Amino acid sequence: MNRPRGRPPRAAAPVSRDEMLTVALDLLDRTGADAFTMRALAERLHINPMTIHYHFGGRDGLIGAMSERAYARVSAPNRGTPTERIFGLLQAYYAQVLAHPGLTMLIFSRPAVFPEQARRITAEISALLEEAGLSAHKVRLWLEILVDFTHGAALATAMGSRASTDNRAAASGYDASLKELLSRLGE
Repeated sequence: MNRPRGRPPRAAAPVSRDEMLTVALDLLDRTGADAFTMRALAERLHINPMTIHYHFGGRDGLIGAMSERAYARVSAPNRGTPTERIFGLLQAYYAQVLAHPGLTMLIFSRPAVFPEQARRITAEISALLEEAGLSAHKVRLWLEILVDFTHGAALATAMGSRASTDNRAAASGYDASLKELLSRLGE
């Protein structure tokens, strides 16, 4: 079989970058962080693993791109008090961590990967905490409390059960707990 040497042009690639991300998130959601490999993704896509490396620059680039997709629409509502806006932002973030717990675990396991969307979300929470009147010290403290609480609640729910009714009940419990935490911001 005679094949031209080198990489095919991006337009001629058998699978688009967008399709790779879709399948990567699905595979990660189904198999979990421990079983998620570039080889498993390539097998599922019926492509050479080097094609994934070519499009994303390796595993960290792929994790970053998946994060950008998963968290792109997570933001605070445009209206409301700073506390109400933080609540809305963290509800949206909780939903995405719950939908893609393996992605969160991959990010935790690779400190070099801190996606731009995570930076944006962190900055947005910090700005809202400042707007709520907290000192710089309290902003840092509450940012850690709120983000860690959200990660813990979502990951505990995701690891405990995949049934949507259980997730709805857990989300309701998360909402009530988050409201209680946020009520303490001014103290």
